[in-house]
Amino acid sequence: MRARENPFAVQRLDALAYRLRGESWQSLLARLAGLRRRAAIVGPEGHGKTTLLEELARRLARDGLRLRWLRLRRGEGRAARHALRELTRGVDGDDLLLVDGAQELGPLAWRRLRWRSRAAGGLLVTSHRPGLLPTLIECRTSVELLAELLRELDPAATVPLPSAAELLDRHGGNVRAALLAAYDIASEVT
Repeated sequence: MRARENPFAVQRLDALAYRLRGESWQSLLARLAGLRRRAAIVGPEGHGKTTLLEELARRLARDGLRLRWLRLRRGEGRAARHALRELTRGVDGDDLLLVDGAQELGPLAWRRLRWRSRAAGGLLVTSHRPGLLPTLIECRTSVELLAELLRELDPAATVPLPSAAELLDRHGGNVRAALLAAYDIASEVT
């Protein structure tokens, strides 16, 4: 199958919306407001933290907040010093600081970020572990969630895939890795 025909192409995966379960967006945003917009989205890799952060950012931007992003990937924590300085330069109450991958920051960098973000209208981070800020939500995956995403991406089930349970198990609960594996399987279909 050609890349542009693959139902699991990256641009299609990126267009998937976060599925909020057991809570409304209004109640989640109200809890975030109660935490003075200083909170963490917590969960293992591939469990939807970044997707949720992006959706929350869109909703908070509608309230007039200016978004300031810092995206850290594995091993980038030490290189983030300059980026952290830029992120926090001249912040005020209209700025919402968003740090994706905050677990990459060392203790000193984390303390600097917290100190420099005091004037900001909020600090919302993703992390693999709790404890950096109060936990807003812990992201979890499920077989049902993966099955729903697979159906949305390939409604006619044109690609013969293992079951959602098997895909999720193979990838340790990481939905992103399971969807990328579905892409690889689809690319081999002739």
